[in-house]
Amino acid sequence: METELKSGLFALPRAEKECDIYCPICHKIMHVEAGQVIPRCCGKPMQVME
Repeated sequence: METELKSGLFALPRAEKECDIYCPICHKIMHVEAGQVIPRCCGKPMQVME
């Protein structure tokens, strides 16, 4: 459900389609569009909601 774009030393996860993502630690929810970078929250990458 996500693709990665390699940029420099690390890969940036990107959303394959428009979806909601959440932080498994603080339970923050965000909406991302297709192709947007999936941000990190609380030191971990946010996860796609099913």
